[in-house]
Amino acid sequence: MTAQEEAPRSFIEKDPRWKLVERIVAAPGFAKSARLSTLLVHIVKQSLEGREEELNEQLIGERVFGRSVGYDPRDDNIVRSHASRLRQRLETYFREEGSAESLLLSIPRGSYVPQFERIETAPIVEPYPAAPAEMVEEETILPVTEKQPAFPPVRRFQLAGILLCALILALALPAASFIRDWRHRAAGQMETPAHKLWSAIFSRSRDTLIVPADSSLIILKAFTRHPVTIAEYASGRYLSDVDCQQPCDRQMLQTLAEHRYTSLADLKFAVALTHMPEAVPSRTEIRYARDLELDDLKQANLILIGSLEADPWLELFQHQMNFILHDDKLKGPLEVENKKPGPGERADYIYDNRDPTDSGFATVAFLPNLSGTGSVIVVQGFTLAGTQAAAEFVSNDHDFDSFFTPILGNRPTLPHFELLLKTLEVNGIGSRPAIVAYRIYP
Repeated sequence: MTAQEEAPRSFIEKDPRWKLVERIVAAPGFAKSARLSTLLVHIVKQSLEGREEELNEQLIGERVFGRSVGYDPRDDNIVRSHASRLRQRLETYFREEGSAESLLLSIPRGSYVPQFERIETAPIVEPYPAAPAEMVEEETILPVTEKQPAFPPVRRFQLAGILLCALILALALPAASFIRDWRHRAAGQMETPAHKLWSAIFSRSRDTLIVPADSSLIILKAFTRHPVTIAEYASGRYLSDVDCQQPCDRQMLQTLAEHRYTSLADLKFAVALTHMPEAVPSRTEIRYARDLELDDLKQANLILIGSLEADPWLELFQHQMNFILHDDKLKGPLEVENKKPGPGERADYIYDNRDPTDSGFATVAFLPNLSGTGSVIVVQGFTLAGTQAAAEFVSNDHDFDSFFTPILGNRPTLPHFELLLKTLEVNGIGSRPAIVAYRIYP
């Protein structure tokens, strides 16, 4: 490093604003989120070095998140979504661990330029001196001659109005959401199996990532006839060297490589999950599968929607699973493999799109994340209808609780499990699923 390069670096490292950033990224809320820490360090360093004109969505996407040069931020909101999470995490830091800081760091909405503000210590206000004894007037207390009502008439009408408004509001809420929320707050009803499941997934101390299927990947593989390994997917190499084994539209391939497509059913399920009573909005994010990193699978709680064909990250969890959904047409027949069949179970359940009774297979798995410190839910099916039926089962309190309550017994937490479901598909719509087989893990 030259003397010219060393001088600005030394200047920054001695700056109290940079010292503040070092303390922030070392805090627990940031230490577990490498992306947010990297984003914060980048924008503060650019600002302190006088390069604020480079703090725009385009350049941040390229330099921090590895987007290709000239990518279109209108089609990829990764910078905006992370900036929103960063603002929320900074607010939490200064409210909790950094409550004694003398400098306040914020990122105004609509900008990526950090703002520093010195926190002035509020002056101590001395209490008014007590009045001399001779100046204190004794208040005359009149005797009460008649009993006063607990609430004056006007107050009683106001109270009745408030209760009526509350009742109307409750009736206006979606029935399932209201009943569930009420049940969770009712005395003695806090520990249903569904509540234990979603309380393990949503946490104030850990990020929760909801990951819809990468439909772009499925279409891309159909065009190129090339499989994509987990290493190629994680590194993004499959996007930089797109080629076909047969004549194809190169412009279409480039479009598929640049855009992020998923199914409406996956998005509806993802949005519904964010409205769960247990959800923690400040720590919950819908993240596209292509944007995941290996560290996310170790540090975060995850809800993975879709099969291995649409999310290669699932390969890292298959060693924990008994029911393996094989849906890569290039590798053989579509089937659910039952690695260790129990009494009355089949070793494999074949997908047959000509027979609706043998096409509606889906699986749900509740497993540890890769580090064993968090939890993962995998919801997958051969078709959109199958995945949707599995999603409805796992988010339907009545069905989920009815099945798990006898199994759970007095366990304080929900054990890890796998479910193999079957649903009848009619015109792409799945009926209410039935449990074909299941596994409960200690």
